[in-house]
Amino acid sequence: MNMLFDELDLTLDDFREIEHIESQFRETESHLSDNEEVIRFPNRRARKRCIVSSDTEDEEVLVPSPSESGYTPNTEWHEPQGKQPKIIPYTEISGLKPMHLRHALAGGQPGDFYNLMVPEALLEDIARQTNIFATQVLSKSPLSRQSRLHLWKDTDKTEIKKFFGLIIWMGLVKLPKLALYWSNNSMYAQPFAKNIMSRNRFEILLRMLHFSNNEEARENDRLWKISNLLSTLNANFAYHYTPNEYLCVDESMIPFRGRVIFRQYNKQKRHKYGIKLFKLCTVPGYTWKIEVYSGKQLDSAFSTPTNVVLRLCEDLLGKGYSVFVDNWYTSLDLAEKLIDNETHLIGTLRKNRKYLPKYVMEAQLKPGEFAAKENSKGITVMKWRDKREVCLLSTKHSIGFIKTKNKRGIEVIKPKIIMDYNKAKAAVDLSDQMTAYSSPLRKSIKWYKKLALELLLNTAVVNARVLYEATTKKKIPIIEFRRKLSQQMIESNPRDGANIPCRPKRIKHSLVKADGKAATSRKFCVGCYKINSQTHGRKIAKNKTKKVTTFCSVCPDKPYLCRLCFDKKH
Repeated sequence: MNMLFDELDLTLDDFREIEHIESQFRETESHLSDNEEVIRFPNRRARKRCIVSSDTEDEEVLVPSPSESGYTPNTEWHEPQGKQPKIIPYTEISGLKPMHLRHALAGGQPGDFYNLMVPEALLEDIARQTNIFATQVLSKSPLSRQSRLHLWKDTDKTEIKKFFGLIIWMGLVKLPKLALYWSNNSMYAQPFAKNIMSRNRFEILLRMLHFSNNEEARENDRLWKISNLLSTLNANFAYHYTPNEYLCVDESMIPFRGRVIFRQYNKQKRHKYGIKLFKLCTVPGYTWKIEVYSGKQLDSAFSTPTNVVLRLCEDLLGKGYSVFVDNWYTSLDLAEKLIDNETHLIGTLRKNRKYLPKYVMEAQLKPGEFAAKENSKGITVMKWRDKREVCLLSTKHSIGFIKTKNKRGIEVIKPKIIMDYNKAKAAVDLSDQMTAYSSPLRKSIKWYKKLALELLLNTAVVNARVLYEATTKKKIPIIEFRRKLSQQMIESNPRDGANIPCRPKRIKHSLVKADGKAATSRKFCVGCYKINSQTHGRKIAKNKTKKVTTFCSVCPDKPYLCRLCFDKKH
């Protein structure tokens, strides 16, 4: 029975007629004899429930007037007739691409899929830009004698890869401060980080990490510090994955409280201050394209919701995709532009949008009731009430309802628009959820480092996991995926399974006093005798060199040294 309902596009009136027929059967059941076999229908009260994740932030939406945008509204609305626009069917094969990689990486490791997102050439470019920035810093600013920057040596892609692998591991093993990973305190002792690189080297790399040349800054580009990195990652994300039919456009927030002109505030979010990202995602949580919101542009229409969606989807238009958005983006203007590009639009609506049917927007509904209208282009606007009222727009659906089961296993009836909307919106939610698990992000005063590490060590890692599961047909928790990836990035040759090379322990020398009387245990200081013999000759050196009773107990020859020579040597 449920299979039939899933295949048919039934209206709410159809379901009521079916329930009426069921009630007639139950009435005739009482007239049948006890010996006859009867069909019993459960006495249940159908309750319509729906949960839709739509944003309710009161943000200012820039919608150009008809005269400015050239958009002519279609204000003729009639009863839904199911005449949705016919666009070309979706025929793509979703998953990893090019196709030959699906066979080559069928038994691949997490590091193999991460290399598709962040290739060796990108790591080499990061190392080169880091070296350029270090040279600029060392040449311009005078350094104190105690500065650790005197120890700087040029890095390479192998060290940068180990550096990123260590940061991923720090997301798995959380400590309050970075320096504690190298602490000798037994409560914080972590030998893993010490075996990879010293604390000074790690902090110098973190200090010098850079992604573009400061001498090539572009005045009109607020994102010039990461624009090359972002464009490279977007190209790799799009090149190696074909999304499925349902696309979702939404925004995410990277927590950041530092000083940057395009920092956003959103009281509805857990992290109220941060950098806003516009993301184009697809199930199961793959991020296909990212755009960073950098504030109001020179052209105010550049940042309108309609233009944001069209820019994110520009490479996927004309292929039969369906785009799902929340109420900040949805409008009749966007719906008609996507229809012209052979693409469907489905999304929640705000009641104050222009050119919508007043009958639907002002309808007073009881739980389970709905109101809907359709225009001549086949765009459906529906309001449906469950626990609260939900307004939706779709170019793909009419007013069809389907039966489903809620979390408690109770059978309920929901509009098909809402069922598809909830399924598609899970793409961004799942991407953000996987990103939040064991995230290596830490507080930083440099916005570009925070943003770059989010893209390289969170978004790229989640995308690599999606490719890994889709290609190898193996399920792996995100934490285990991060652990394996970190280990492969740190090891010099991950396929050989070689152990991580250990840095030799620093030996602590000590000055010890010889046993016995001083008159019999004293000997010439080796350091002083060497200096005097080079200056005055061996005969005079014996008279000028003092005798001491202390020696180094750790050195192989146990040389006798005065305190001054011991400090110089060790």
